[in-house]
Amino acid sequence: MSLTRLLHALPEPLFSRYSLDKVLGVGAYAVVYQVREKKTGQLFALKVIEIEPMRARLMLDQLDREVSFLEDFSATEHVVELLEVTKTKTHIFLRFELCQMSLEDVSTKHGAMKEQEAFDWLRMVCLGVQGLHAEGAIHRDIKPSNLLVDSEGSLRICDFGWACWEEQELSGTCGTPEYSSPETRMKPGSGVPHTGKADIYALGACFQHLVLGRVPKGPADLPKGLSPSTVDLLAELMDPDPEARPSIEELLQRPQFAESTFVGQLWSTWQSLFDMPLVGANTVKTTKQKNLEAEMSCGLGQLY
Repeated sequence: MSLTRLLHALPEPLFSRYSLDKVLGVGAYAVVYQVREKKTGQLFALKVIEIEPMRARLMLDQLDREVSFLEDFSATEHVVELLEVTKTKTHIFLRFELCQMSLEDVSTKHGAMKEQEAFDWLRMVCLGVQGLHAEGAIHRDIKPSNLLVDSEGSLRICDFGWACWEEQELSGTCGTPEYSSPETRMKPGSGVPHTGKADIYALGACFQHLVLGRVPKGPADLPKGLSPSTVDLLAELMDPDPEARPSIEELLQRPQFAESTFVGQLWSTWQSLFDMPLVGANTVKTTKQKNLEAEMSCGLGQLY
């Protein structure tokens, strides 16, 4: 159950421009809707947060910080694009480009990936993380459900609720345990400040998820048959010592992350197999498309 109650209609000034299509997902603090622009018929995702429950829990500063990060990095490659922020007395509305599924959904639907396919997806995540780290930002919650896939098969990092600036030297517990580095699972006051190396560890855990086809159960949870070079790379990424992990620039120079068109080709194949329409296209949907959309929406509770 979400702290944000469901809306029956949008308030002004949004009501004049958009209509509510359906609920995409319900998270702990927000509800995400698919909305349609009345003038053009174009579809968007609208994240709605009710202000009062956040105020009562002293979380308004965290919400403001998340919105600030989204605004700062909307133009960054492989980061979700925040198109509009609307504030009323009772709610905050964040309008995004509409993405059809998360990387977690892709993994769930298609099972464990081969190494190169997983590296191709991870390369896009790395490029987004590179843009964040270049400006001194740390995401601190990189995981497959926070990696959206748009209609072109391009990956977008979302959910900046745990993001911070490296210069803040924050410590303590944050993120999602299955993907969090040891230093982000320590109690506050541990004396180990969070750096961009926390995101590097999470990239390794994300790769585990993709080649396993499920949530990993620790650094040693690996499928049989991984190449020795991949096993060695994962050991580097998930080293308990943050200083021993490579930087994002060093990681992108590894041969496993050479640019590839494999994911794009595979995404096109999936679209043709499932008759998936381009987002926002004014097309008549088949029963197969509607059923697929319904299946997709089940996993969207934490998107954006």
